[in-house]
Amino acid sequence: MNRLSLKAPAKLNLHLQVVRKRKDNFHDIKSVFQLIDLYDELTFEKTSKNLELKEKTNSIKNNLVLSAATILKKVTNCDLGAKITLRKKIPVEGGLGGGSSDAATTLIALNKLWKTNLSKKKLSELALQLGSDVPFFIHGKNSWAEGRGEILESITLPKKWFIIAVPKTKISTKLAFQSIDLGKCKKDQTITLKDFENGITKNSFLDWVRVNFPELEKIFLELQHIGNPRLTGTGSSMFLSFNNQEEALNKYSLFPEGILVKSIDHSPLMQLIE
Repeated sequence: MNRLSLKAPAKLNLHLQVVRKRKDNFHDIKSVFQLIDLYDELTFEKTSKNLELKEKTNSIKNNLVLSAATILKKVTNCDLGAKITLRKKIPVEGGLGGGSSDAATTLIALNKLWKTNLSKKKLSELALQLGSDVPFFIHGKNSWAEGRGEILESITLPKKWFIIAVPKTKISTKLAFQSIDLGKCKKDQTITLKDFENGITKNSFLDWVRVNFPELEKIFLELQHIGNPRLTGTGSSMFLSFNNQEEALNKYSLFPEGILVKSIDHSPLMQLIE
């Protein structure tokens, strides 16, 4: 096998609570990761030595895809290379996990092409070095997440349709975590998986986003006329949830600039790792 073409799925955070800041400067969270049928597309071709990444519209530097390939190459002492082509369809800096999903896809694909034969557990350990939600995309199933996001418990979520609003304003994850009111987080009641299953959800960043980004507040209020808007990740994307396609299509006509997607149970990458 010398070539693989794969889809890297996006995610929504149906729940995201920041619990505390850790001594290592990361944050403990409790979250629910939901996979959706919105994908970046990546093609991997095995080469003799160097790593090369091309995006369909421009060349990328400092991309998590290259970081993932480099760390796998280093840890396994692999002397092979790869030509990687990335077609971005997941909006960037929107809380949809596109970069993290691309990184996880790269680890899985090159582990297969290079025959480095790392276990899923080891790939997850490498993934955590790249980002807190990269291990989720290695795991590849809808999950309740704790720790930094790497402690994952597979859960069954009901089938849903979503309308995603993708604002032009982008939010840096680093800035969001630096700006969050940790005192308020400590005072908030910790929401458990059982609470979530009983319909209790929150996003610790929503109030901060609404206060500090007027464009996002405007979109939030617009979405409130259609349903119950929620923030995914640290933003800036927001979403509405619906129980069936008919209801989602009816509401989509009121917000046609959004992206209409449906939930999926597992990543298409699972066939390569399990």
